[in-house]
Amino acid sequence: MLKKFNLFHSLLGIFFKNRPYDKRTVEISNESYSVRAIVLDDIKDLLSIEREVYAGELPWTKTAFLMELQAAEPHLYLLIQKDEKTIGFIGCRIFGKDAHITNVAVLTQNQGKGIGSFLIREVIQFARANNCETISLEVRISNKNAQRVYRQLGFASSTIKPAYYTENKEDALEMILHLKEV
Repeated sequence: MLKKFNLFHSLLGIFFKNRPYDKRTVEISNESYSVRAIVLDDIKDLLSIEREVYAGELPWTKTAFLMELQAAEPHLYLLIQKDEKTIGFIGCRIFGKDAHITNVAVLTQNQGKGIGSFLIREVIQFARANNCETISLEVRISNKNAQRVYRQLGFASSTIKPAYYTENKEDALEMILHLKEV
């Protein structure tokens, strides 16, 4: 039985290409950063980043992160660090042929340095490796800076989701990247 399970698990890994993401050092705008997969012990850092980026709000709770990190569906959750301090993260999960970016945040003092763009490009590679056709995300209507970054990476506006954000009932703009066009 164990042999059958191990075979099934390894085949599932090949089918979904949900391989471990090895820690590595990257250069972004002449600065060195380390990037790696998020583990459960990182959740406290993610919550701290959310508090800073979202003015004290926590769009995602510890439980939400736990559920995502332990989900059976193919997913990728990465964090990026400078001098061993977590400064940003991204998450995506695959639904059919779409890789949906569930969360992305970079500390305010590190925004505008290409870190968010780097993280999104990592998701693009992951989506391609999993034969996705699109990448989707929601962004606050008021977050023009993020929308600009997404457009620079090839995302296009799709639909408006009224009162999407529960804490203040702000609308969300859904944006989609068609991978065949990039």
